[in-house]
Amino acid sequence: MNLLAQACCVDTSPLHSGGPVDDRMQSIYTAVFWSSVVLGVLVTALIVYAAFRFRRRHDSDEPRQFHGNTKLEIGWTILPLVVFLSLFGFTAANMPFINDIPKGALDAAAAGNQGSVVTVIGQQFSWTFDYGTTSSGKRIQSFATLYVPEDTDTGFYVVSTDPPCGTNEQPVSGAANPERGYAQGIAAKGCGVNHSWYVPSLAGQINAIPGQVNEIWFNARQGSYYGQCTELCGVGHKEMTFTVVALPANKFQSCVFGSPDGVISASSPSCTNGGGS
Repeated sequence: MNLLAQACCVDTSPLHSGGPVDDRMQSIYTAVFWSSVVLGVLVTALIVYAAFRFRRRHDSDEPRQFHGNTKLEIGWTILPLVVFLSLFGFTAANMPFINDIPKGALDAAAAGNQGSVVTVIGQQFSWTFDYGTTSSGKRIQSFATLYVPEDTDTGFYVVSTDPPCGTNEQPVSGAANPERGYAQGIAAKGCGVNHSWYVPSLAGQINAIPGQVNEIWFNARQGSYYGQCTELCGVGHKEMTFTVVALPANKFQSCVFGSPDGVISASSPSCTNGGGS
């Protein structure tokens, strides 16, 4: 019922973009789709033309025999190849932008700017989002709702865990940034099952796999976006929905890092796009 209600009442279409990553993915999709349509129509038209133009007129007639047209055969071989290679090159050229966390976000995380990279933790059957630690060392986490600063590149380390492991594992030393070390500490335990984290309006899918740290990023315009687990992960799979809330930078800081004990209150005006500061 959760997924049905979400599908009926909220917009989860990847065609309604909320940021530059999905914008770029749509440009690739559009190029591939319309190229396929044009080639499909052309091939269908040629097949229909040939079927009628060279068909046998009467049962007693033998169709005219011919060897073929060498230039035409070379042309219909080269044209699809050129289109295919062009689309391949266009896609390959854009994949680093779509897949790789921007250097600015990683540098900010390495410099101690918490919130520039977030750890996404898949569990049966919920999502936990970790932003860093308070001055006393307590982890700052939200559940089922991810908060990000609007129009800001934000990276994500995606991991999986389940009891007897948890979300308070010791970070691995020597990592590129503290959040990476935390994610590696969870992954090192090897607990959990496969999940797939997907926010259709913001980015592609990324798997949460026991023992691995996978990466993704997006930059969200102000608003709320909806996502879910797209990997069948057990009887509670339908419960693994979540919301991404993109806030103005000052509200994001107040919402996520405003409490000295690390508690994020979803009901706080700072955590909503509609009031408070």
